[in-house]
Amino acid sequence: MGVQVADLITAGNVGSFTVGRRTDVPSLADLPEVHLQLLRGAVIAALATINPDGRPPLTPVWCNTDGTSVFLNSKKGRLKDRNMQERPEVTLLLVNPENVHYWMEIYGRVVEAVDETDPERGHLATESIDELAETYLGQRPYPFRDPSGEVRVRYRVERIKAVTSGPVT
Repeated sequence: MGVQVADLITAGNVGSFTVGRRTDVPSLADLPEVHLQLLRGAVIAALATINPDGRPPLTPVWCNTDGTSVFLNSKKGRLKDRNMQERPEVTLLLVNPENVHYWMEIYGRVVEAVDETDPERGHLATESIDELAETYLGQRPYPFRDPSGEVRVRYRVERIKAVTSGPVT
């Protein structure tokens, strides 16, 4: 995700960032490459869920995509797990660490949660956290499992709306 000097869009430069200039894309597959890289690389996303009192906590998360959905993984029982199970509306914000004017916001809904105790599909949760660990840590399997035992959950988030910012030329 290298950034060229010409790509910098600081205020006052030709082609500079214009506040409010955003693009809504019809599907994740239609994202410009500069934004797709945010989902393919080791970019930490900010996940907003909804607490029972209506407040939206933010949590840094790892994520990836198959081109159609976004996948997240968490330990069963955590606040974000409980929130996504009970109130499946979520928002993800991914910001390019090399140029913060390139960002993407995904409004979505958790349409599937599979945990490791599922006898037929539980392997998907294990494979998911291992894939994410390989992307974000360069290690497989995921090295930070709770030694007293934990159950991992894989969430499939269906995109409702994706908004991007930053030039795509």
